[in-house]
Amino acid sequence: MNHREQAGRRDDGRVAPFAATALTDGPERGSQRASTEERFHAAEDLTRAILASAPVALLALDRQGRVTHVSAAWAQMNRCPACPGDLPAGTDYLAALEGSCPGPALRVGVQAVLEGRRGRFEGSYRCSNAAHDRHFRVAVTRQGVKGGALVVQTDLGELERARAEVERSHAELRELRERLDAETACLRKEVFRVDGFDQIVGTSALLSKLLRGVEQVAAADSPVLILGETGTGKDLAARAIHERSRRRDRPLVPVNCAALPDALIESELFGYERGAFTGAVARTLGRFEAAHGGSILLDEIGEMPLGAQAKLLRVLEAGTFERLGSSKTVHVDVRVIAATNRDLEKEVREGRFRADLYYRLNVFPIALPALRERLEDVPLLVWHFINAKQGALGRSIKRVPDRLMRAFESYAWPGNVRELENVIERALIVSTGPTLEVDAPFLQTRTAPSGTSLDDVQRTHIEEVLRQCGWKVAGKGNAADRLGLKRGTLQFRMKKLGIRRPADGA
Repeated sequence: MNHREQAGRRDDGRVAPFAATALTDGPERGSQRASTEERFHAAEDLTRAILASAPVALLALDRQGRVTHVSAAWAQMNRCPACPGDLPAGTDYLAALEGSCPGPALRVGVQAVLEGRRGRFEGSYRCSNAAHDRHFRVAVTRQGVKGGALVVQTDLGELERARAEVERSHAELRELRERLDAETACLRKEVFRVDGFDQIVGTSALLSKLLRGVEQVAAADSPVLILGETGTGKDLAARAIHERSRRRDRPLVPVNCAALPDALIESELFGYERGAFTGAVARTLGRFEAAHGGSILLDEIGEMPLGAQAKLLRVLEAGTFERLGSSKTVHVDVRVIAATNRDLEKEVREGRFRADLYYRLNVFPIALPALRERLEDVPLLVWHFINAKQGALGRSIKRVPDRLMRAFESYAWPGNVRELENVIERALIVSTGPTLEVDAPFLQTRTAPSGTSLDDVQRTHIEEVLRQCGWKVAGKGNAADRLGLKRGTLQFRMKKLGIRRPADGA
């Protein structure tokens, strides 16, 4: 037994584990050494590859300042005749710096690092001539115990250009994200329920003429002005135009101008910058930017204040505007579809609407007929609303009594199609069997005697609905809601028809 075996043997005569390992791992250690050498050479190769492909210029010096390695990027970066660009191995770098662009400051710094007086030196210099003006940063670091130095040169101009490109890309992405968020917010606020002509129901000559006009203007990119009383379906006509245009794959963004206070309409339409006003905590895109590439529906445009009208005219003519609180011009590609129940010509004469904006919007006017002008479409609309609503209400209507249908056809419908829709929904609620029923006062108030004027019919109907609602105009289930009218529209008609609440409130 040799000494290693004796050293590794325990008192019980067994060989200790460390001795057994020592006896058996000699070949393994040789294999490990070979593997380590392979990894070392691979690391050297990787280092060379990195040095060759790095976006900086690298120069290795021995302790005397002679060049031992130069990267491929060095000569490319130092193309100026006054720069030390051609530096083969063995070149005295300190001598090459004499009279060059980097100047004496770099030479002093390199020498201090080579002599061990400094561990690192950093500096920058400009290299200017007729061909270019470039800005460089140089870092010199001492290398290991044997001395020498590594010189790393960076083109700050390239970095600045790359940074500007990255910032531009980030700005574009941020703009797209904000626009997408704005589109989503708009579509969440108001969702259209129809596509194309699916909800524009009827076969009358007036309606057929309207639909032909929609088909004609849809393919163009001109502004469209949709005229019609409240409840005639102006939003449906706008959707039909958009769905048949080249913009159908982009959003149709709706804006109800009557629902926005004058102080907010510009910020809603054109957006605002952070700090533009109290409460503006972040930049917010307006409806026009959300509609970029698509269409915007400006409903009740007759309610738009004159200041916003001026900005709208600029968008129509130049496709540009500024957000509130910003001087930056924003460019958009948006088709404007405007809708109103007002007489805009009268509004222009009385100074409440800009004449130039009116003429710009009135390129292709589309006038929607009131329901009383196409009463032959009422039966189709009645069955359309029955089929659309009865499933959700758990009804299965098979018949509409002739007397009831004649009442529908003879009534003037001051609230137009929207009022008819509300009447059918209430009728479905009270109907318990397969026959459509209505509440008792309906036939009395909707059946007008012969020779009665339209104003008389409207006055009688509105007064009856007001009495049923306790003369409450606004609110869910009250007069304006039942008639399918906006509160302001109902109040205007009450004033026009001389309807006043009796002194005793009856």
